[in-house]
Amino acid sequence: MTRVIGIISIKGGVGKTSCVAQLGGALAEFGKSVLLIDANFSAPNLGFHLGLVNPKKTLHDAIKGNTAIEKTVYAYNKNLHVIPGSLLNDKINPFLLKKHLSKLRGAYDIILIDSSPNLNHEILATMVSADELIVVTNPDVPTLSCTMHAVKEALRKKIPITGLILNKVRNKEFELSIEDIEDSCGVPVIGCLPESVAVPESIAYTTPLPYHKPMHDVSIEMKKLAAALIQQDYKDPRFFSQIRKMFDKSVRKDEINRELLRLGKKHW
Repeated sequence: MTRVIGIISIKGGVGKTSCVAQLGGALAEFGKSVLLIDANFSAPNLGFHLGLVNPKKTLHDAIKGNTAIEKTVYAYNKNLHVIPGSLLNDKINPFLLKKHLSKLRGAYDIILIDSSPNLNHEILATMVSADELIVVTNPDVPTLSCTMHAVKEALRKKIPITGLILNKVRNKEFELSIEDIEDSCGVPVIGCLPESVAVPESIAYTTPLPYHKPMHDVSIEMKKLAAALIQQDYKDPRFFSQIRKMFDKSVRKDEINRELLRLGKKHW
């Protein structure tokens, strides 16, 4: 059975699209067949992350009925495929996404949908097309208020929320803590990604970070999340991380949440 996960946020600049590319790459590294879909119809840019600058056929073409959805799929590698959007796009009905996506179920283990960052018909189309949602947020109050709005809308639509990805974390005192964010949203943080210039660097090289720098902190954290989502075990392979673990017995809340997710014992 194909698992369709919508990746959403209601604020631009949180790093949602880069998280989609990273998570897709990490899942593919575990041997899963993964399809990324750019459903940010008004301003699609997921293709840029994977080196697709001017694709001949896009999701827009399929939804307009100009081509079959299967013909808009591009292979990044054996396990990672993508359906890009059209930069020069006409107005379309985003709610046709669900109909076309149904034709791809069964062809992939996991489909990740990159949504619009605005509360409009486009993000609602992602919500109703997905089996579950992951919300990307940042550790600041303005983003938190938007995240709370996104969670509220998803719950109103009765779409399960798997958890939050806390992105661009600087570990500063002025930032909101994982506990603050969970208490405000009522949803667990399942990924905590440090801010790093390696992320825009990987975009410039059109290579998802798990491929570009597989031992980078962000790549390792994304692999931990990917493993939890598919209920596989994964340990940080880096030597110094293993040494630190021997002396530091503290466990972050997101690590606990991921372990519960991996074991299928979600407590939310």
